[in-house]
Amino acid sequence: MADSTARQDPFGLNKVRDRREYARELTELIERGRREPWTALLSGTEAYAVAELLGQYAQLDPTAELSQLAAALASRLYSRLGA
Repeated sequence: MADSTARQDPFGLNKVRDRREYARELTELIERGRREPWTALLSGTEAYAVAELLGQYAQLDPTAELSQLAAALASRLYSRLGA
């Protein structure tokens, strides 16, 4: 990812201070996505890669709040991709 892309924060996640707050912000982002029309942000290949990484992260500590969120997101991505 280019530096200019990394610094952009269209979803407002750069402001978070810790993992719990990050999980809360991601949850709010998901809820907002359910209410607002969505736009494709990733290609299918990128989405598969993200889902795989989220799934691997979720397995590190399955009981952690952020791991559970990662597992849910991976599942949703795979579902939307038809996997």
